[in-house]
Amino acid sequence: MNPYDKFLYPSYAYPQTHPEHLATLATLFGMKPAPVENCRVLELGCSRGGNIVPMALVLPHSEFAGIDLAKSPIEQGQATIDELGLKNITLRQMDIMEVSSDFGQFDYIIAHGLFSWVPPEVQEKIMAICKDHLSPNGVAYVSYNTHPGYHLQGMVRGMMRFHAAQYDEPKEQISQALSFVKFLSESLPETNYSIFLRDTVKELSERCDESIYHDELAEVNLPLYFYQFMELAEKHGLQYLSDANFHDMQEAFPSDITNILQALSKGRTILKEQYMDFFRCRRFRRTILCHMDVKLERTPQPEQMMNYYIASSAQPVSQKPDIASEAEEEFRNSQGASMKTGHPLAKAVIAELADAWPGSLHFNDLLLKVRNRLSSGPSGNETASEEDVLALCKIILWTFAAGLSELHIGPPKFTLNVSERPVVSPLVRLQLKNDNRVTSLHHMSVQMESPLERRLLMLMDGTRDREDLLNELAALVESGSADLQVNGELVQDRQKAIELLREGLEATLNKIARLALYVS
Repeated sequence: MNPYDKFLYPSYAYPQTHPEHLATLATLFGMKPAPVENCRVLELGCSRGGNIVPMALVLPHSEFAGIDLAKSPIEQGQATIDELGLKNITLRQMDIMEVSSDFGQFDYIIAHGLFSWVPPEVQEKIMAICKDHLSPNGVAYVSYNTHPGYHLQGMVRGMMRFHAAQYDEPKEQISQALSFVKFLSESLPETNYSIFLRDTVKELSERCDESIYHDELAEVNLPLYFYQFMELAEKHGLQYLSDANFHDMQEAFPSDITNILQALSKGRTILKEQYMDFFRCRRFRRTILCHMDVKLERTPQPEQMMNYYIASSAQPVSQKPDIASEAEEEFRNSQGASMKTGHPLAKAVIAELADAWPGSLHFNDLLLKVRNRLSSGPSGNETASEEDVLALCKIILWTFAAGLSELHIGPPKFTLNVSERPVVSPLVRLQLKNDNRVTSLHHMSVQMESPLERRLLMLMDGTRDREDLLNELAALVESGSADLQVNGELVQDRQKAIELLREGLEATLNKIARLALYVS
């Protein structure tokens, strides 16, 4: 039996694989990719469709196909597609080696969490698919484990596999492997080795069993150096477009190291990326490829920012940031990136984007809001100066390179406005029947911890106004199907429940909007 049938791999959304994100980076480097509203997308190793089904839902005029060797995940994914009534996506159980010319061409090809876990002949086939089935301006995403960082991870993986081999069942193998590495980390004297092991144990403890089973305990796991991966790609007529994370391409080192890095790289992108992997001990890559004959512009220009929508989850660390002066303020986003600046324009940009999050602002709208915030903007239709425009372009490119902001080629596919009869994504309502983790319309996984909030989400199909929602939630509380507590005591009185729920309803509805769960 296929191990992915025996023990299902988690299937979630990966925002960096979304065609909109791939198209954004492609345009940044001078390409003209297919418009995401009308494109063809192929995912290799799609599992249950946790990544590709949400794409099909928000892009109804595009066509999606997914293939996976395991039968059970495909059946589950197809059941989701049928229940959602989607007509623009197909999932097929098949061997990647059987992909032939009848598949046609795709504008975007995705292979996430697959390449390192298949033998070399299948890796060759993945590259051949990216070459033969990618449209002339197409973009391919491939993620994989990489050296030098995976040498360290591979050491732990080897010990885990050795110990787990004594046991038969997946759950016991995982438990025993984790226990052994934990025992080892706690038994050794304080050294760099024991510190590394403890950090690894902490990281593993935050992951689900299925991920550990199919990653660390997998029979096949073949990391590559970046240059080796690119040698294989170039053999198949593909070139390096970018990393899926623009921030990871930046030379964020002290100037003396940057100078040495540039000398070692000799102006060659592949060499630079490989040397940066050495400096960072990188262990995982998300590489974006395109055809070798596509002409690329390797250095994005600030003026390009005028074509994008900009978003940022960054928030000021200070409760009352001083935006207008040159006082230094720190901003941090949800991915851990941070920036300190005293530049009023930069601070105003992040503050405006924070107010708009998870939505985005087109460059022109952001320009107007920033100028108004700094009290230098027009009172009517006064046109911004070229100097103002260029300054804003530079700030946006700077924050994007720092990992503090996002660029998008189009407006969001969700709304932040809470309507009279709110409508939550049908996929979210379906996912909540079996899981607490849902996929937002921002293509991100969101964990819904509160049982009452989960119930509320499932009720918001557009047929209920606020009074209807309150009454149904109160009925659930009264029946004991959902808990509502005040000062540690359960509330079971219906009228009392309605009063308490009413007090927090609007705040909850707005919180849900900020999670990008409402259909626009």
